[in-house]
Amino acid sequence: MAKNFDLKKWWNSVIDEVIRFPLYVLSKPFKAFSDIKYEGKGSLPACIFFMVMLMLLSVMRQSYTGTVFVMVDPRYQNIWTVMAGVLIQTLFIVIANWSVSVLTNGSGSFKEIFMVAMYAQYPYMWLSALYLALSHILSLNEQALLTFCISLGIVCIVFYGFIGLVSVHCYGFFQGIASILLTILSLIIIIFIILMLVSMGSELVSFVSTVYKEIVLNYF
Repeated sequence: MAKNFDLKKWWNSVIDEVIRFPLYVLSKPFKAFSDIKYEGKGSLPACIFFMVMLMLLSVMRQSYTGTVFVMVDPRYQNIWTVMAGVLIQTLFIVIANWSVSVLTNGSGSFKEIFMVAMYAQYPYMWLSALYLALSHILSLNEQALLTFCISLGIVCIVFYGFIGLVSVHCYGFFQGIASILLTILSLIIIIFIILMLVSMGSELVSFVSTVYKEIVLNYF
C-alpha cells in the first residue's frame, strides 16, 4: 500500500529548498557552498525552479514594466527568444567554467557549477521582481532606484558567483581570479565557434539550394 502523501512535510521541504537554504547561502556563502560541495546540501530541482523563474521574470520585465520605463515596445518582443536568451546565457557560462575547470584541475562538477550559478542569481531574481513592482509606482525622476536594483543584483551575482566557484573548485583567491578570466576567454571562444558554425551552415544551405534550383531549371 502506498504511503499517504504528507502535505506538511512536502511544504516544509519546499520552504527549506526555495527560501531557507538560499538565505543561508546569502548569509554564510563560504560555509554554504562548502556544504554543497562536501555534504550534498542544496537542491538541483530548486535551482531549476530558479532558472525558470529568472526566465519568466525576464519576459515580464520586457512585457509588463511600467509604461514610463519601457525601452522597447513589447509588441516587437518574442517571449521565447527572451526566455531562451536567459537560459542559453546561463548554460554557456556554466559550460565555459566547467571546460576551464577540467584544464585547471578544478574539482567542481557540472552540477555544482550550475547550482553555484543559480544560487548566485537568487538575489537578482528577487531584485528583478522588485524592479517590476517599483516600475509601476515610481516616476521617471526616480529611475535611479530601479537602476540601483539591477546594479545590486549584478554585484551579487559576481560576488556570490566568485565565492561559489572558489569553494566548489577548491581554488585560492588568485586561482579564482584566473579561473574567471579563463572562463570569459572560453565563453568568447564558444560563441565564436557557434557563430562560425551557424555562418557555415547558412552558406551550405544556400549552396545546396542554388544547386537544386539549377538542376531543376536545366534538367526538368
